Amino acid sequence: MRTVTTPGRLDVVTAAGLAAVLVPVTCFVAVTGQAPASAAVMVLGAVAAHAAVAFRRVAPVAALAAGCAGCLVMLLAAVLARPSGPVLLAPSLVVFPVALYSFIAWVPARRAVTALVVGGTVGLAGATVLALAWRQPGLPVGYRLVALVAVVALAASIGLYRRTQLAYVAALRDRARYAEADRERRAEQAAHAERTRIAREIHDVVSHSLAVMVSQAQGGQFAVRSDPGRAGGILTTIADTGRQALGDMRGLLGVLRADGPVGPGADRPADPQSDTARTADGPQPQLSDLPALLDRTEAAGLAITRTVTGRPGTLSPAGELAAYRLVQEALTNTLKHAGPGRRAEVRLGWGRRELTIEVRDDGPGRVPTRAPSTHAPTPDVAGHGLAGMRERITAFGGTVMAGSASDGGFRVVASLPYHTGEESGP
Repeated sequence: MRTVTTPGRLDVVTAAGLAAVLVPVTCFVAVTGQAPASAAVMVLGAVAAHAAVAFRRVAPVAALAAGCAGCLVMLLAAVLARPSGPVLLAPSLVVFPVALYSFIAWVPARRAVTALVVGGTVGLAGATVLALAWRQPGLPVGYRLVALVAVVALAASIGLYRRTQLAYVAALRDRARYAEADRERRAEQAAHAERTRIAREIHDVVSHSLAVMVSQAQGGQFAVRSDPGRAGGILTTIADTGRQALGDMRGLLGVLRADGPVGPGADRPADPQSDTARTADGPQPQLSDLPALLDRTEAAGLAITRTVTGRPGTLSPAGELAAYRLVQEALTNTLKHAGPGRRAEVRLGWGRRELTIEVRDDGPGRVPTRAPSTHAPTPDVAGHGLAGMRERITAFGGTVMAGSASDGGFRVVASLPYHTGEESGP
């Protein structure tokens, strides 16, 4: 519940309004029905009681104490002035139920039980004192007590209702703040996931093409001197690879433009399985594009053995992209790290429920220093190599293992589950 630290304008206006209306009436009652000294004391008590109303929310305990003290002063002045006759109650005594209401409604939450106990006790005591002091002929004390207890109970009930209402509003505010903080956190997570997706796509699109182009350029340095005719073919391959990479980059940028801005305000969860669904300027690579990828890699000087077993199933477009990118990244690592005279083998095994992909080479078998050899996602170069493979495959419930093979070389094995559509039954 919100704590008030300074008197509000409403409290000051309420106190001033009550004082402006009731103090003159109290003064009139005191002057006409009491001795001058008693009248002066009664008016001072009324002023003190009304002043407490201005601080009823800032200091509800002090306001109740001051209100009770002011009302008690007014009662004593009236009783002492007429010890045996009827006592006219001052109108300013209405401050007592106001102070009681404010005490129950605004006392700090840690003292809520105390507020109810103390407020109820003070209210009943005040009602009893007023009933006994209010000596009105023809009105039995029991009736007076019941009437005053009803007034006190009404003030306490309204205070309790107000307290419950304030607690409910405070809970709504806390919930709104939590929801806003949670929304910002989710937006940050979505932005981070989107940045990771963009970086992974850029890495996958560019890294392989650059590796092929670098390998071709290195071979072209020797071919220019030994076989100029072959050098022309190498340059053509480099140009074709560059054009392919440029087209892929344009398509990727079109996808990103279609997705909208990336940032904390773009509260859109990133779904790795929908990467290929967002195709703006052209289709993303699929398994049918693997032969062209292998041809380009072989043109860069890497001998590749290709094996496909089983009956091909149907993967989603995003699943085919994940499989394509895994083969692409594995071959890129072979080009970078396996060394000269290298060979690679690419196997695709279609099972009943999953596609098994294996890419291995006959290099030294040493895990690149910037790539993981275990399941821990250690970053590769910029953090988007083998870690990116795992992110793609695990998004579909698959697994990836990468490391040195027992008979030498480096080996990447992935399993990618898919639905054959042959299952039946409920």
